Amino acid sequence: MSRGDPQATHDPGGKVRLKLPEGVTGGARFSECGRYRQALTRDWTPADQTARAILFVGMNPSVAAAEVSDPTCHRELMFAQRWGYTRYLKGNVLDWRATSPRDIPHDPAMACSPDNIPALRDMARAADTLVMASGKLPARFHPLLEEITAELAATGRPIFCLGHNKDGSAKHPLYLRKDTDLRPYQPAG
Repeated sequence: MSRGDPQATHDPGGKVRLKLPEGVTGGARFSECGRYRQALTRDWTPADQTARAILFVGMNPSVAAAEVSDPTCHRELMFAQRWGYTRYLKGNVLDWRATSPRDIPHDPAMACSPDNIPALRDMARAADTLVMASGKLPARFHPLLEEITAELAATGRPIFCLGHNKDGSAKHPLYLRKDTDLRPYQPAG
């Protein structure tokens, strides 16, 4: 699933790159320019079992790639393993790669490539469970979030989150206890 060398064409910032856990294989799909990552996968399904997949939808990708993780993806993978899943899928409302949210383009059309929503739809169809985990998005991205939420809901899969922030947005997993459980996602507004 990995395409091109994204590090050679775009630097998303960030210095923390984590090794994948033992027995976990990774994959990723990037744009040709390396600015966008539409999909990230991790799989640890035993050969004699059918994968149980979970999709996490965050705000935007950072440094994680096929062979390395970042703190958010690592935390989400730990949640997935704890809940009994054997395949982790990761997509984002915005597919522009940046460690700092201030480095995301202001224009929603630039922050979310035309390939992003179709990739999210495909991963949602392949997953058993969908988890919104974007944290609070700037208001200019709310129409994209609404469109993506509708696309995910159209799959018929249950949509969860790890709790809601005061503004109604889905909590970001990096700042939550390791024993946090899923709860139904209720879109804000």
